[in-house]
Order: sequence, then structure tokens, then C-alpha cells
Amino acid sequence: MISIIENNLEEYAVLCKNNPFGCRILSLYKTYSPKLPFVDYWVQKSDNNPVCLIARLESSFILCITNGCDIDELSSFLRVSGATSIICDGNYNLDLNYNSKDGVILSKRNKFLLEDNNFSVINPTSKEVYSVIKECASDNFKVPDYNSFILDVSHKLNKKAIRILGIKEKESLCSCIMTLAESEDSAVLGALATLPEFRNCGYGTYLVKYLTNTLINENKTVYLHRAKNENIEFYNNLGFVISGTWKEYSLRDE
Repeated sequence: MISIIENNLEEYAVLCKNNPFGCRILSLYKTYSPKLPFVDYWVQKSDNNPVCLIARLESSFILCITNGCDIDELSSFLRVSGATSIICDGNYNLDLNYNSKDGVILSKRNKFLLEDNNFSVINPTSKEVYSVIKECASDNFKVPDYNSFILDVSHKLNKKAIRILGIKEKESLCSCIMTLAESEDSAVLGALATLPEFRNCGYGTYLVKYLTNTLINENKTVYLHRAKNENIEFYNNLGFVISGTWKEYSLRDE
């Protein structure tokens, strides 16, 4: 049975432990109260035991699924929920007439040996980061509209639910990275982007290492979602290992 969580999502946090999707739900909960009109949280229970957490931000859904989940009930719930996008563990196939794409989840639990160099890591503004990732957009690296990005990122930064780092060259941001979500034991990296004219200079590699080491020092496992057949050599060389798969569903165009 699926029921709404009015408050105290933390009582179900055991489902989220060492889970990148659970991390994203907990981070969202830290940022946005269930009392807000554009966000909701639900739990699915079996024999009164929690087996799945569901979070909605506007029409985007995040699922933290366990083996005890009733996939048929969950699929039916999502079909009538108005979801335009859904991300979840790729091991579970939802019965939805949606487009889908998938990839692997990479993780890192041990620190990098960080080489000495002249890079100076800064905390850039949301506007500076948007400018870089906008220029680096691709089929697998979609960028939200400007106002939505700035409002969401600024609010999450104020709540200390995420962090963003960058490197400047000639007073302008040339490379950036951020955590998409953080919980007590996990963090999800994303939005790694370097302007084309500054690639192959080591900026992106250094930012990944720097931020990963910072997070591991805080006893967090570091995760990232890699699109299928993209950046394989880059992350293999960094020592990230495959720890699962992800699947994203998006509403079909009429």
C-alpha cells in the first residue's frame, strides 16, 4: 500500500542507507518540506514494512526501491500521478508507456592521491555554473531553464543540501562540478562541465578528485550516474567502480 508521508521521512531513512536514490530523496526532503504544494513524499509498505520511498518535485519523481516493492502497484500509481520524468534503480522495470534511457552507477569509497598543482578551487555562483553547463549541453546532458535552475540550486545551497565548486581562468569560470544530492552517508556528483577551450588541461579531473576527497573525509560514499557508453575511460582511469544501474523514464511526446 502506498501512503503519503506528512512529516518525519527520517523514520524510513533505513531504506536510503548507501543508496544513491535514497540519498537524492533525503536531500530533497532536507530542502523542501512536505507542506509545500510542489513536493510530495510517499512510502510503499508490505506487511507494514517500508519497501519503497517515492519523492515528487513538481512532475519529476525519484524512487528508492527495494526487493520487496510491489512493482505493479507502483507502476499504476505513477501512471496516474502526472509524472513527466522518473528516475530509479535500473534493476526494476516499471510498466510505463514512457521513453527511457539508462546507464551505470559508479561509486568511490577511497580517497585519491591529489597531485600538487596551481589550480585554485572556488565556490562559484549559481549564475556562473549555469553559464558553463549551458555551453556544455548535449543529448545526455540536458540543462533546465535558467530560472528553475537558479531558484532550485540557490535554495539547496542555502539549506546546505548540495555544494558547488569550480576553477577560474582569467577571472572567468572555466570548469565546475556539484553534488546533486547529499545525505549523512552518501553524495551524488553531477554537472561536471568544462568549457571546450579549456578541456584536456586537467581541470575536470582535479575537481572530481578534490570534491570526492572532501566527501569521503566526511564519511560519505560518492556516487555518480554515467550515461551509457559515455566517459567510460575518464571514470575508469579515476578508479570509480560500477555499483549498479539507473533508468530514467520520460513522458512520450504526443
